[in-house]
Amino acid sequence: MAKLRWKRTEKRIGAAMLTVVLLTVAAGCGGGGATTSDGKDSQAAAPSGPVKLKLAYDNGNTIPSTSPDSNEALKYLQTKLGVQFELNINSWEIYKEKIRVQIASGDVPDAFAWRTMDDFIVGMIKAGEIVPLDDYIDKYPNLKKQKDLYITKYQNKIYAITNVRNPVASGDMPMIRKDWLDSLGLQPPKTTEELYNVAKAFATGDPDKNGKKDTIGIQIGYANNAFIGVSGLQQPFGIQDKWVKQGDKYVPNFATPQFKEWLEWMQKAFKDGLIDPDFAVTDGRTAESKVVNKGQSGILFQYASRMNDFEDNYKKSNPNGKLVPFEPVKGPYGQGATGRVNYGGLFITKKAAKDPAKMQKLMEWLDFGASPEGEQFNLYGVEGVHYTKKDGKNEVNAEATKRDMPGAFLWTLPVGKTEEVFVGKKNSAEAQKLVSDGNLMLEKFLKLPAPLDFAFSPTRSKYNAEADAFINGSIVKVIMGSLSVNDWDGIVKQWYDRFEGSKWMDEIAQAAGSGDTK
Repeated sequence: MAKLRWKRTEKRIGAAMLTVVLLTVAAGCGGGGATTSDGKDSQAAAPSGPVKLKLAYDNGNTIPSTSPDSNEALKYLQTKLGVQFELNINSWEIYKEKIRVQIASGDVPDAFAWRTMDDFIVGMIKAGEIVPLDDYIDKYPNLKKQKDLYITKYQNKIYAITNVRNPVASGDMPMIRKDWLDSLGLQPPKTTEELYNVAKAFATGDPDKNGKKDTIGIQIGYANNAFIGVSGLQQPFGIQDKWVKQGDKYVPNFATPQFKEWLEWMQKAFKDGLIDPDFAVTDGRTAESKVVNKGQSGILFQYASRMNDFEDNYKKSNPNGKLVPFEPVKGPYGQGATGRVNYGGLFITKKAAKDPAKMQKLMEWLDFGASPEGEQFNLYGVEGVHYTKKDGKNEVNAEATKRDMPGAFLWTLPVGKTEEVFVGKKNSAEAQKLVSDGNLMLEKFLKLPAPLDFAFSPTRSKYNAEADAFINGSIVKVIMGSLSVNDWDGIVKQWYDRFEGSKWMDEIAQAAGSGDTK
């Protein structure tokens, strides 16, 4: 999952707008009937017609008509749910500015989307203008099934409904050249020790039998202060969560003894020629190309779709080449892969929560999207308009579907089937089976990111890019041997001193609140 970085001007505008909105919203929402402890308005009456819902979210670069008079998909959905939508839908670049201005002016929607937890959102949470959703989610079966994937939390409460994906769409899929294993009489590695030995054999044993020393054991990369293909190598050393609890504090994972053990393993692997010697100047596209186009590298931790790319490229001219998945290796502190989970989502405002009819319809809309029926609507639209049934199959009216874009009016969807994630229907049956079987294998080892991985900290916002560059640049130096692993404690101390680490830690602890942050 990629980090979002905001421009300094956006931060200044956001802080100023937040002050305005908290004052405006407090004035606008202060009246009305009394609210019971479960969030229901004691004076509310049953609605006499469609419930009006004001929604704002981003939806790609193509936006359909948002008038039910000219959009059959929207008209159907409103009638089915008994609602009347007022929609602000735009591409993200337009949306993020428009919604700030809209809220700052006091025109607060019932629900709106935002992609991260920042000063804008946290300020509204602290002011009580955005409501926690745990209790509401539990009442709706399709949303409840997805609850573990809603990791946008503050003080251990869920504040956003995420448009989820199957977490098996992970960048930690271990993949290996099966033809190289066969050539050297080896088996897929099961431990970090075996991984080391197989990678060494790949780098030094001429697995492609061309008589040249031109093969790479493990392919990783580094670009824009971030590593490519490294997370899967960290899991065996217990390095997953970015923040680790020690007493009543949370410390960064790079300040733990386990991290130093991983650095020792990586430094030795690089010294012995197992890792791409050019990794520090190899971006993601180039790193992948060394596997799927050039066939130079034998082991890769990346998305399962790289197996499709391998077939589409290298295998065309080298039909005996075979890139296959294998189980995450066991290490001194565990075994696993990080699940790919979206962050941010749809936040619901106090304005909607104070009106039981609005809140009910909002949750029904979200629950519908996460249902099998909602998935059918997203894929095909309205029967008789966007598709017709013939011989048990759906025949799609492509023109009507493209015009009305049914999926644009849903926020949620069901979690996709594990066996279908990244399966390329244009690829061979063999490649499709490799990806599908790999997904089913990897699913057993998935670990979801901790909500604190994305926690908001003002100090983090102040230093994030510079701090990441300092730590990751230092990791590169240790791996390549220009810094000793014994120097790492000093690197950590510099991080604390340069980037107000103690203050940063206090803010992370505040964001965590009490209870289990998983």
